[in-house]
Amino acid sequence: MVLPGRPRIEKLRNIFLFVFLILVVTIISTPLLISRGFSLFQEETWEAILLLAQVSLAWNIFRLYEKAVAGREEEIEKLEKEYQRREKQLLEAFAYLGKVNVQISLIKDFLGKLKAPASKKEVKEYLDDILRMALAISQKEWMTVRIVNTENMQTIAEHWASSSSKTKTSEVKIGNREIVEMAHDKNLCNERNLCVLSSTGSKPYKEKAFLVFLENNNVDREVLGFLKAAVNQCEIIHTLFVLGHGQK
Repeated sequence: MVLPGRPRIEKLRNIFLFVFLILVVTIISTPLLISRGFSLFQEETWEAILLLAQVSLAWNIFRLYEKAVAGREEEIEKLEKEYQRREKQLLEAFAYLGKVNVQISLIKDFLGKLKAPASKKEVKEYLDDILRMALAISQKEWMTVRIVNTENMQTIAEHWASSSSKTKTSEVKIGNREIVEMAHDKNLCNERNLCVLSSTGSKPYKEKAFLVFLENNNVDREVLGFLKAAVNQCEIIHTLFVLGHGQK
């Protein structure tokens, strides 16, 4: 694309080469013309004036050409940056659409088989499914959901999930009191990059679900929204089982 009023580089280059060729010819022929008596001044004076004018003209034309080339390069650089920016936006849009499609597919599959758990085994299966969905969507290395009694800080239940068998979840150490304090803190993650999301909870029920995971970067807003929904679902499943069967 060429901006209005800006000469084309190709045209300016041809003009520059043509004028430069003429100047070279005139510079070479100047001593011959002067030696034949074509002069109102002394031979050396006339030759110096012509050579100075010719070199000056050649320099100005070269500077004009150089300026036009620099302007075009700047324009190309801006267009390349704009192209890269739009390409990035397009890729992010495709990535987001793909992520949304995965979320919808996983959620539909989960909701299709969801019912009030009849046993602790079913509770574990439901929570494991939720954790696997959360791992698939968030691309984390591991996650754990811990059901904690917020009055006495006792662990009621805990479930782990990891994206690889090589992940050493046993090395992750975090206490219930720290989890509860982090859940009330404005910062999502602590200095060890451990992050905590708590379920919404319902009074006077004191058993809440807490989702713990490792995060080295800022958590994506859409992913964070899904994880909040996931930990709430974990609490609902646990609560349904407790209300139906009592705490054992």
